[in-house]
Amino acid sequence: MDNEFNDIALKVMVTGGGTGGHLFPAIALVQELKTRHEEIGKIEFLFIGTQRGIESRILQNSGYDFRPIWIRGFQRGLTFRDIGINLLFPVRLVVSLFQSYFILKKFRPDIAIGTGGFTAGPPLRVASWMKIPFFIHEQNVHPGATTQMLAKQACRIYVSFEETVSKLEGARYLGTPLRRTLKNIPKDQAIRFFELQLNKRTLLIFGGSQGSRAINRHWAEHISEYLETNDFQIIWQTGQSDYEELKAEFGHLQSVYITPFIHEMEIAYSAADVVVSRAGALTLAELCLYGKPSILIPLPTAAGNHQEMNARNFESAGASTVVLQSELSTTKLGDQLKTILQDAEKINQMSKNALALARPDSAKLIIDDILEYVEHNL
Repeated sequence: MDNEFNDIALKVMVTGGGTGGHLFPAIALVQELKTRHEEIGKIEFLFIGTQRGIESRILQNSGYDFRPIWIRGFQRGLTFRDIGINLLFPVRLVVSLFQSYFILKKFRPDIAIGTGGFTAGPPLRVASWMKIPFFIHEQNVHPGATTQMLAKQACRIYVSFEETVSKLEGARYLGTPLRRTLKNIPKDQAIRFFELQLNKRTLLIFGGSQGSRAINRHWAEHISEYLETNDFQIIWQTGQSDYEELKAEFGHLQSVYITPFIHEMEIAYSAADVVVSRAGALTLAELCLYGKPSILIPLPTAAGNHQEMNARNFESAGASTVVLQSELSTTKLGDQLKTILQDAEKINQMSKNALALARPDSAKLIIDDILEYVEHNL
């Protein structure tokens, strides 16, 4: 980059949240951009999200400049509460567009980056109206509604899966950006962190950043028989809503570590031999980075059934096996656990297959591409 560009302070608006799957790739891109201050100059960031999403807690506790808008995702249930929330959606959208306009007008970003989800919709739409160049990262095999609506106005679209390139014109397959804090930890240290035993297989269970009621219920019903028939121990992230009940019922078990949320995911992955989880794109990217065999239970209500598409992609690569949520009432999960945990060669092969899918340099490649655009177009 030339000296003229080096003297420019870059102001970046970042949006994407609701769940960790949209938020953490955004944080990863910001972390990568922060490392470029010597070649770029001063960089300022502003996150736009919601108060209800995970971003309000994570960002505000991490010292990032954060502004909330009123938007809320479209509910797919048929309860009176869901219907009421959906009827209010047009009002929330209009208010959020106005909020986004005033936030952007005051901050005056040079560029905007969105990582998907309903949170990113209003800020990126306003950015397009204000002629602010913006970039989108789409994590899932099947593009989300926000990405599809804004794809033609985006300067660049980056995707996590090679298959997605055919669904979005001009998309670039560069993987899922991962936080710089995700490092391998020696397994003995990781096991000791969770106060577990060094000589047992370790299973990591989690249903995304907010937990999964269906997964938690299955384990609550079957954990005793699983522990009796398999010699393994468990790290179980329950989510906040189920934590107190499950802790009261199973917290006494020495082979089970129960927590509502794992901040130190790098330690949890390093401790685990096998992972049982949902199939969000961020989770899959992390499984690849750590080379972890997995049993994936896709969220059946995910938009466009994208989690099952994500999971089937990994299953076909030999990195995972898929158990549908509807199959939790059968013996399939228990059978798969037994098959994998008792076969060291299978664990080793699934690990190799997961590692083969990893794109650890994703954040660097995406930021390189964004900065190349900025250098030649701003």
